Amino acid sequence: MIFLNFLVAIAAASVAGSALYLAHGRHGDDRGGPRAELVRYMGVAAVAAMACSLANVAEMSGGGTFAAAAGNATNVVTVGLAWAGARRLNARPAIGAATVGAGGILMLGLTFVMALDDATLLKTGALAVFAVLAAVELRRRPVRELAGVGALTVTLIAYAAYNLHRLVVAGLAGMGSPLWQHTASTEITTIVSALAIVGMGLGSVRLGRELDDDPAPGTRAHERGVLRRAAEELLRSRAEVETLVVRIPEIALIRAAHSAARADEVVAMLVDAAHEALPGARAGVPARDTVFVLVAASVAPADVEAHVRRAFAARMPRISYGDTPDLAFEHHRVADVQALSLLMESRRLRPGLGAVPHP
Repeated sequence: MIFLNFLVAIAAASVAGSALYLAHGRHGDDRGGPRAELVRYMGVAAVAAMACSLANVAEMSGGGTFAAAAGNATNVVTVGLAWAGARRLNARPAIGAATVGAGGILMLGLTFVMALDDATLLKTGALAVFAVLAAVELRRRPVRELAGVGALTVTLIAYAAYNLHRLVVAGLAGMGSPLWQHTASTEITTIVSALAIVGMGLGSVRLGRELDDDPAPGTRAHERGVLRRAAEELLRSRAEVETLVVRIPEIALIRAAHSAARADEVVAMLVDAAHEALPGARAGVPARDTVFVLVAASVAPADVEAHVRRAFAARMPRISYGDTPDLAFEHHRVADVQALSLLMESRRLRPGLGAVPHP
């Protein structure tokens, strides 16, 4: 039976890790907003689930009180983070990962000072409470309308019901009774926990994929979406769109010498300058410190650069910046939205201090 529990624990850890990877989705993600919150909370929960699985294996292999304490603490943290994450997605005051972590530390300490059976029952009660709270939170708007929430809710309710069943059996028949051994033992709990991890993993992946298409305003992913829609609109009336990629080579020095906020302010001034210098243009920051400008009319590259430089220099005194940074320009023509997306993606994944050579 210990070997079976070992396999179940390893499978649970694998599912948790896969859910974390699939929910995150891609390297260098910068979407922010609800999807980032899901990844942050459910990601830490997945890591806690993996740690819990390993602690359970250690306990079954004779790890003693320390392994039991680690398993109890990480188990509570896993379910607690599901509740905290659901509250965050609903834009409600969140207790935060730090608070849930503090609860896990408390559970860790209590396991050392209590009898192991009593600590197990305390953990079981905490799991039932957190699972019910998380299920209730997931049924609130606006999260309840999203795909994947149904699977998460059903999984949490079933997990809460099982833990309440364990408490009832312990109270009526005791933890040494045949009823406990056949319906609520550690071995059965390991299997139930693994199934719960599978359900939570599937639900989180579905939810994450839906949130993937709704980046928060102000994030670079949102800027990329705005530019793609602008390009689609412009391409309805012309075969190609002039795309200007502008960078400030010394922006890293500005960030180091002043602050990140100061550097962002300079980049924002560059966006405003592009809008002012090129009427009808659409500008945004789809990658860090990189400004994309979609120009509707065909203008000579030298004239475009001169207009942007003058408008940018005129704005520097407005933010009390004594020196006007130099600008580096690239000129591209894109014939479809996919070409623009590839261009933005290349700049997002390969940021540099100066202009990036044409691919």
